[in-house]
Formats: sequence, C-alpha cells, structure tokens
Amino acid sequence: MSPARPPQRIAAVDALRALAVLPVVAINWVGYPALPDAGPLSPPSPADSLPAQVVSWFLHALVAGKGIALLAFLFGYSQGLSQPRGGEALVKRRRRLVKMLALGLLHGTLLYMGDILTLYAVCGFILAIWGGHSMARLKVRLRVLIALEVVVIALTFVMASLPLSGEPSVPLSASASWSDWTLRNAGHFVATTIAFVTLGLPLPLLLMTAGLMAARLRLFSHPRWQPALSRWSRRALWPAVVLNIAFASLLWPGLRDGDAFVTGRYAIFYLYPTILLLSAAVPALVLRLHRDDRLLNLLAPLGRHTLTLYLLSSVLSLVIFSGAGLAWAPGTVVVGGVALAYWTCGLLLARWRGPRPLPLERWLSR
Repeated sequence: MSPARPPQRIAAVDALRALAVLPVVAINWVGYPALPDAGPLSPPSPADSLPAQVVSWFLHALVAGKGIALLAFLFGYSQGLSQPRGGEALVKRRRRLVKMLALGLLHGTLLYMGDILTLYAVCGFILAIWGGHSMARLKVRLRVLIALEVVVIALTFVMASLPLSGEPSVPLSASASWSDWTLRNAGHFVATTIAFVTLGLPLPLLLMTAGLMAARLRLFSHPRWQPALSRWSRRALWPAVVLNIAFASLLWPGLRDGDAFVTGRYAIFYLYPTILLLSAAVPALVLRLHRDDRLLNLLAPLGRHTLTLYLLSSVLSLVIFSGAGLAWAPGTVVVGGVALAYWTCGLLLARWRGPRPLPLERWLSR
C-alpha cells in the first residue's frame, strides 16, 4: 500500500480563499431580505437612495457569484493537493466529507437555507472517486459536465418562463417565533438542496474538477505557468470586466425595482460571466501575491479559518437579520459596510491566531 500524500498548503491558495469569503458574506447578508424566494441579492435599500443604488449595482456587477465560484474551484484545487493514496487515506478523506455533510445539513436546517457545505460534500464524494483518474479522463469528465450544464441552463430557462402559481413565501426576515422560523427555513433548505443536487450539480462539479486538474499541474505554484497566466490575464481581464458590467447594467432597471422576471434571469445566468472574469482575475491575483509578500502574509492566515468565518456569519445573520432574531433591516450601504468590517475582523483574528487551527477546522481535519 502506498503511503498517503501529506496535505500541502499553498499560501497563494489560502490567500485566494480568504478573498473569496468576503463576497460570500457580503452577498449573503445584503441578499437576506430576498430569502427564501429570490436572490442572490435584494433590491437596493432605501429604494430612492443613490448610494444604495450604486453599491447594489456594484455588487450585482462585480461581486455576486465571485466568492462561491472561486471557493468551488479552490475546493477542487485543495483536493488535488492532498490527493490520498491507499485505502486508509481514502477512508479518512470520506470521513472528513461525512463530517462536512453533517455540518452542512445542520447549518442549512438551523441557520441559513443557502448553505453550500452540503453541496460541496456531495461533490467531494464524486471528486474522491475521480481523483485517481488520469488527466485525459478528467478532460472527458469536464466535457460531459459542460454538456450537462448546457442542458441545465435550457431546463432552468424554460422552468423560469412558466407562470408562477401561489402566493410568495413569507420572507425569512419577517418577525416570527424561533420554531416557526426554523421550520420555514428548514423546509426551504430541503427544497433548494434537492433542486441543486438534481439540477445544480454540474456547475460546481465542473469548477471543482477544473480545480483538481489545476492542482495536478501545480498551476499556482510552478514557475513555468507564470508567463501563460500573465498573457491570459492581460488579454481577458478587461473584456471580462466589461462583460460583467454590461450584463448587470442591461438588467439593472429590473434588478433595481425587484422585478421577478428580471431577477430570475439574473439568477440563471450571472455565474457564467463570473467564471470568465475569475479565469482572468485569479491568475492576476496569484502573480501579484507571488510578487508581494506583504499582501500574501496579510491574507493567507485567514484562508486557514474560512469555515469558521462562514458559519459564524450565518449565526450572526440569524441573530441580527432573521425574523427569529432582531429582524434588523438596515440599508444596502450599511450592510455592505458591516460585512467588510466583519471580514476585516477575521483578518485580525487569523493574524493573532497564527498557524493554530480554530476548533471547527481542527475537528474537520481529524
């Protein structure tokens, strides 16, 4: 039996993970009033406030989707760095995924219906099987996932065009008893999880498979890739930025007014210009991190504690924004500022903590 490959940590990957958490927290908090029926963001609040509209447009154009898409890619990248060899190592990997699945189910049921850990754990079980495949077989898997995603887009588009029936659900920010709120949140979590597993699996699995292949190539750590990454970033970054801005701007009148038809179209398609932007922005960030030790040292420690930061943000959203908590409904600018302050506190905590893992990360890694 071959020994297990020891887990590796690439500082640039940790730094990227730290950056990815900020848009996740910001979008989750700013979009909280839209739950459970809409999202990922809610219309600007107050509706007649120019600063709120500017911040909301910026979030729709250049922030929404960037965190969850990058985290999915980095999840696959991390799996590739610590690919197990031998039966015992594979059992340990699966045990870790079972823990993540249990944590995700609890998180989605009790705290936040938009949990991503459950979906990541399901994808992780598939990646554990694919991890031993050759690059040629992984390329075939990638093509199949792209084809499946095209089918999913078509199905989702048709389903979103059907007339809506029934009354909208009670917003999760509406005042309610803890038991009523939990039942409603859990019901929506189960429904969305089933929908994601049946229809939404190809896209995150595609991103994770791409991350797995990138780790095999040591894309972010081997010097031979730096010229190619630099060329692609220079050529694609600004066209991708323009595409993201144009996509959000064309839909902005409906997004600003909370039009259900327009927000539905945004929710279907917003991750695709996001992926193009990330494909150019992430290499630029990696190259910058390799050149700037101060930025790398600032961000990388937080990348080791992102699970705690993510789950704690859901605890705070339950306490502060939900109807079972304070039901606080500040404006878009305030919530965006609070999210940035929360992430900054995470940076300070990670710097103070150093390499010592927080309890959740330690438990998951056992």
